[in-house]
Amino acid sequence: MTKQQLSVQSARRVTPIQKRPLPLPGERLRRAVDSVLAGLTDEADLSRLDDALRAGLAWTAAAGETCRVAPAVRQVRDARASLRHADADHARSALLAAREDLHHVPNQRASV
Repeated sequence: MTKQQLSVQSARRVTPIQKRPLPLPGERLRRAVDSVLAGLTDEADLSRLDDALRAGLAWTAAAGETCRVAPAVRQVRDARASLRHADADHARSALLAAREDLHHVPNQRASV
C-alpha cells in the first residue's frame, strides 16, 4: 500500500466524546451533613461526627467551592462548635439549616 492509498482509505469513525455531568457544588459537604444527621443520636460519638464534618469542609475547600456554598459552610462550622460543646440539639438545627442551604445551590458552571 502506498502513502497515497493510506490517506484515501483511512476514513475511520471516531466515537464522539461523552461529557461527564458536572458535580454539584458542595456535594461532599452535603453527604457529610446527611451522614452526621443520620448518626446524631444520644449515644453518638460526637468527635467522630465532628471529624466527618471537618472532612466535608476540607473537600469543599479543596474543590474551590467554599464561596459557592458559604451560608452552608457557616452553618456547618456552627454545628462543629456545638458538637465540641456537646450541644447536639443546636448542632442538629444548624445542620438542618445547612442541608437546606445545600439543596438550593445553583450550578453556575457553563457547559461547553
